[in-house]
Amino acid sequence: MLWLTILAVFASLIGASYARVEQVTLTESFISYPGYSCYLLSRFFPNNQVHFPSSPPYTDAQSAYWSSQQSFIAPGCRFTPHGVQDVQLAVNHLLLTNTSFAIASGGHSSNNGASNIDAGVTIDLSRLDEVTIAEEGNAVWLGPGARWSDIYAKLEESGLAVSGGRVGHVGVGGYVLGGGFSWFANELGWTCDQVLEYEIVTPARQILQVSATENEDLFWALKGSLGAFGVVTRIKMPTVRIGNVFGGALTYRQEHVVDVFAALQALAMKAREDLYSQAYVSFGWVQLHKRHGTSAYLMNTAGDRSSAALAKLTSIPHVASSLRNMTLGESAREITDSNPLGFRRTKFTLTASSTEEAMHIVHDAYLRTTASTRFGPDDMLGVTMQPLTLPHLLKGRNIFSLRGEKSPLLLLSAEFWWSDRAYDEMYEEAARALHDAWGAELQAKGLLHSWLYPNYAASWQRPFEEPSIPQGAQEALESVRQKHDPEDVWRQLVPGIWHV
Repeated sequence: MLWLTILAVFASLIGASYARVEQVTLTESFISYPGYSCYLLSRFFPNNQVHFPSSPPYTDAQSAYWSSQQSFIAPGCRFTPHGVQDVQLAVNHLLLTNTSFAIASGGHSSNNGASNIDAGVTIDLSRLDEVTIAEEGNAVWLGPGARWSDIYAKLEESGLAVSGGRVGHVGVGGYVLGGGFSWFANELGWTCDQVLEYEIVTPARQILQVSATENEDLFWALKGSLGAFGVVTRIKMPTVRIGNVFGGALTYRQEHVVDVFAALQALAMKAREDLYSQAYVSFGWVQLHKRHGTSAYLMNTAGDRSSAALAKLTSIPHVASSLRNMTLGESAREITDSNPLGFRRTKFTLTASSTEEAMHIVHDAYLRTTASTRFGPDDMLGVTMQPLTLPHLLKGRNIFSLRGEKSPLLLLSAEFWWSDRAYDEMYEEAARALHDAWGAELQAKGLLHSWLYPNYAASWQRPFEEPSIPQGAQEALESVRQKHDPEDVWRQLVPGIWHV
């Protein structure tokens, strides 16, 4: 039987200042027990960084997940690092003690276990919320735990913005590492392609600076792979000099969906004519009101109220409008208000060729689903369609392999929201059924695309496998993985995420 002396191992890692930790000789099976792993962490980090169940910091963090299923997952403790050295030490400890763990930045995934873990340790990056303007305002360092609403507020003081999230309470980490679809996508491409530099703790327990000139293979691999290569602790991005934008939501009656879809398709096809204008269309069923709703959220990042690209959407009769000149932060807060915490959720994604026919296939299947689903009193189903334009896709330098597309794509997502856990199985089955209907009908018309957006994918989807990621990209990712995680320990100890 293997025996380990815990103090001897960690004294070399954390220095003599922690020599007061008692020496304990343990069996390998016992040190793998998460409760003892949490206990040791609390001794190594005595300054209120390790939080146990029923403590206020633990309870508050547990309640802050976007999907309430994740709030009901109960880690043995939550660890809140203050910097990269804390993360390195914690990863060392968790790997040496064979303790399973999860990493949370903003906690906005709807997938159970993506950023929380039962019985193990959750590394909570919420205190790594740096927003530091650098290079005379031309760049900004962001911590993975920073929220986009706070980032925009800080940057707006200097007349700056960044290619970031459209929903204010989303965290930096998962959003950027999963790709990142921003209001600057036509101009700049995916948010991950804007990154200038990463700081990361790898599964090999190294702190690395990663850029186009340093650890170049990992620099590419981090663009779209979420947390598959370690814990990112800082991200450097270029800023954008910006004034007020023009945008907001338009709400339409159901009888105008044909016109709305035609207008969205025209916007997608003419993206090169106005790189500053974007929109997405959502429709949904709200059981409380027992009716369908259709809306479009419009944005012109140059602040142009008379944008010809958006004119088709604004000219359709609508019943409500929040269109106005505002800051990017105000827009993020507005969209945040439509994405409240506290619901149980399931979400999935597909990608189609951007055509009006595809939009109607998606909408018709949605209508059938709402008619056949017995919704609870507070429950709802929402669908969003977002054009992936050619200017957006052609700027890609990431793992997605979409630069060769000849026409725009349509990013699809569906979300069920509900309150009563008794409905969990029913809504999971309904989501899969809607996914299968979309897939079959789009495939039959030659409109289904194989790529899956990681930030929207369900736990049962496989965004890092073929056909979503082509074989050549998979082989390149595997090569990077073997270099930085030769023993494949991340796959073994971080079970809630996709691996390459």
